Amino acid sequence: MSQLFEPESAAQDPVLTTSADVFPAEVDVSSVPVTYRILVSRREAGVIIGKNGDCITQIRDGSGVKAGVSRLVEGCADRILTVTGAIENVSQALGLFARALAESQPQPQSQSQPQGSIPAYTAFPLKPLCPAPVPPNAEIASLRLMIPHALMGTLIGKQGIRIKAIQESHHVKMVASKDFLAGSTERIVEIQGPPSDISEALTVISKCLLEDWHSATGTNYYFPSKRAAPAQRPRLHADPASGAKDASELVKFPGELVGALIGKKGARIQEIRRDSGCTISIEPEDDQNGERAFALTGSPENVERALTLLYGHLERERQRRALVTSNEE
Repeated sequence: MSQLFEPESAAQDPVLTTSADVFPAEVDVSSVPVTYRILVSRREAGVIIGKNGDCITQIRDGSGVKAGVSRLVEGCADRILTVTGAIENVSQALGLFARALAESQPQPQSQSQPQGSIPAYTAFPLKPLCPAPVPPNAEIASLRLMIPHALMGTLIGKQGIRIKAIQESHHVKMVASKDFLAGSTERIVEIQGPPSDISEALTVISKCLLEDWHSATGTNYYFPSKRAAPAQRPRLHADPASGAKDASELVKFPGELVGALIGKKGARIQEIRRDSGCTISIEPEDDQNGERAFALTGSPENVERALTLLYGHLERERQRRALVTSNEE
């Protein structure tokens, strides 16, 4: 589900913290705007907004950024905090939001109940990726950064050199999810540490991401939506001939919606194949029930990722058509 980048390995090799290849070249990017999307729970969104909007207004005005929280979607446990502004301002604002979240955490009543009444999220994408601090520490905060998959390489660096150096230099932990957020090509990178250290680390992270910003073009962004019932998703079947290392799945989609899954000149399905690493074959014609068969083959993780992307696009197309219909009425 996630990948932890251990800072200890960076400490063993002094080259990681002294090489000019670790971080972007020092150039003036003070006037370059940057935007972060942070995944938050409903409770966290309430903390960030504050009573009568006091918290978000104070941070927004004090740091000179634009900031807002996405609307509440019934049936969905998460929302998105979006912060835009100059790098230093955004880093400052996110550090303040992280501090507000850390200070809002209920503290355990005793050592025998280390987690006390602290809310626990047990499923992706709200499930914590970083190990909980031991003992519990009110000075430690976490933010779930939503990073386009295409930018993960520039953030991690060759053989993990960059992400390890960021962790060691700024005393934070960073864990990346292996799974994409539903219907998108974004992943979660959770950053954990003292709010002031998170703020400093984000300044460096921003410069790293700006170094390759054009790669994010074409990203499918995640938007909270009511979760589909589990029964609507097919179960994966292992392929015995491949030693149970591969999985295959045959799924069918309504013929009238297949065009949205394939995209203009096949662009969307090619993107899904590339981003998921899954082989996808499509029947040329609909069956007698008006459905088109898609055959998916690859590792269980790749097939699951392809299914997530396909069902995400399907749901968005249905929502788009429903909106068009309601506008026409």
